[in-house]
Amino acid sequence: MPAGVDVTEPVPLPASVTISELSRANAAVTVTAAVTVTSQAPVPEQPPPVQPMNVEPAAGAAVSATTVPSS
Repeated sequence: MPAGVDVTEPVPLPASVTISELSRANAAVTVTAAVTVTSQAPVPEQPPPVQPMNVEPAAGAAVSATTVPSS
């Protein structure tokens, strides 16, 4: 690729780093149960889609015609 063809518009800003300092700790209390039971209702079986039966195509007949030019 020739030099100068690959150009990004607009020119991206330089990368920056942000550092923040917290004066107190953040904490969250989570209450959980000793035993968790998850169940799901059975899904009914779906019938397969209706499709046409496979059949053999009918036999074809070959036709050949020859013409002779008149003189």
